[in-house]
Amino acid sequence: MKKLFFVIIFICFPLVLVAQDKIKFGVNGGLNYASLRGNDLAEDLDPGISYLVGVSAEYFLKENLSISANLNYENKTAKDNGNVYLIDEYGFPTMIKSDSKSIYNYLVLPVYVNYYFGKKDDFYVNGGMFLGYLLNSKLTSKNSENDTDTIDMNKKIDAGLVFGFGKVFQLNDKNELKLEIRENLGLVNTSDVDVYNDGTIKTNSLNLILNWNFNL
Repeated sequence: MKKLFFVIIFICFPLVLVAQDKIKFGVNGGLNYASLRGNDLAEDLDPGISYLVGVSAEYFLKENLSISANLNYENKTAKDNGNVYLIDEYGFPTMIKSDSKSIYNYLVLPVYVNYYFGKKDDFYVNGGMFLGYLLNSKLTSKNSENDTDTIDMNKKIDAGLVFGFGKVFQLNDKNELKLEIRENLGLVNTSDVDVYNDGTIKTNSLNLILNWNFNL
């Protein structure tokens, strides 16, 4: 956690020292469509829809080129809607829905470059990298009253690539809204235990983000 904190300070501190007309701050929130990949069992899980909230800073290198950093709290889920068989007291199998859900809560720091285009520079594409820190994780099931803590089964750090596309809605000289679709492609094996069939567990999430940017 300390390493992530110093990375955030290293990136954000220089931004507050530059001219205010070159920097925008913001708050954002949205939906998170998350899935897992890297082995057959993980890829059989259904993606889950959840949420993210965070803050942002954007520094303009040129009129249509900028560098941004977010600090987001992201809730990621993956669902197992398959069937399991239980043996009753008479030795007969009974099929029930597993209805289990893997839940991961991350603190995520994406850093990326934005390129604006269009007649009013109101469209943009971006690309960069993200660093994630796992706060907690658990496995829930409708067939069990107690959740299973899985934090020790996962590595704390996740990292990968980000790229997205968005539209700017200018409200006035100091305020704007940005609607963005962003892909977070995890490249790190996040499992801290052996994985089925010598595989890995990597994250993937598609974000729909609404960001309010403002000049101080």
